Amino acid sequence: MNDVLSMYDVIRTNAVAYMPLFVHTVEPLSRGSFKQLCTVNRSSEGSNKAAEESDTLFAWETFLLNVEGTTLQADMTGL
Repeated sequence: MNDVLSMYDVIRTNAVAYMPLFVHTVEPLSRGSFKQLCTVNRSSEGSNKAAEESDTLFAWETFLLNVEGTTLQADMTGL
């Protein structure tokens, strides 16, 4: 997780800000609230590092969309 965008170091440095990712809160984590926690400094477009960063960001966004969808489905079924 630290190989691309140094995400592990970022999360450790800002543990309180990232707590909603790992600890249940009253307000569920949304894609929008996650984006507010992050400032992404991208590598030069076309570089191998930029391609890795794009893959990582896509995976995070997909994960968050899945979480939002699961939460929405649970709310609709009354779970």
